[in-house]
Amino acid sequence: MPTAPHFTTTQRAAAWFVHAFTLSGLAWATLAILALIEGDYTAMWLWLGVALVVDSVDGTMARKACVKEVLPWFDGGIVDIAVDYLTWTFIPALFMYLALPMGAKPLALALVILILVSSMFCYANEHWKSSDYYFVGFPAAWNIVAVFMYVMGTGALFNVITIVVLAVLTLTPTYYTHPFRVKKFMAVNIVAITVWIAATAYLVALVPDRPLWAVLAFWVSGGWFVVTCAWRTFAGADRH
Repeated sequence: MPTAPHFTTTQRAAAWFVHAFTLSGLAWATLAILALIEGDYTAMWLWLGVALVVDSVDGTMARKACVKEVLPWFDGGIVDIAVDYLTWTFIPALFMYLALPMGAKPLALALVILILVSSMFCYANEHWKSSDYYFVGFPAAWNIVAVFMYVMGTGALFNVITIVVLAVLTLTPTYYTHPFRVKKFMAVNIVAITVWIAATAYLVALVPDRPLWAVLAFWVSGGWFVVTCAWRTFAGADRH
């Protein structure tokens, strides 16, 4: 009968450090909610930005530290989903209701509920990533949608249509690039997401002002992902 592998204290400490790093997302989410309640939208986006950076790297850290093997009884994936639902979906949806034009209040409320419910078809979907690590179906990235609407100052009609379309796309076989997992053009993807985050942070700090160079950086870096998502979607079914 095979014996269970023995892990050193250092390996266990490293695994717990990764879990603690992921759990820090709950702190950033709390700070973001408090900022939203206080109407400090710049601070809210700052904390959501920190949470986004944590989420961008904790998966790589977890794989390097072999957390599933070292601490098999503690499921970091569940922690990650809980944090993601708060920071990628729930808080941005509340922000959209409180701060963005979304029509009459009953319509805005219905749209928020649509966002929250449709997103569960992403988080609860066991096949939400393709074999080449693209997200399958819109990946409930409502923080990206909300910050886009915020810095670009989009109107109610655009916002309503966009929310409905993206909620529907959650249930469709469309593909979306994960910048840190998709191997194709990975270097370009990482540069693009870095530029996009920097440009977005600058625009958030200056709302409602929009310097041309920041807008161009925002659109070019973001447009790269639109192109890669469209290319992968038109390429067809999952690749093995």
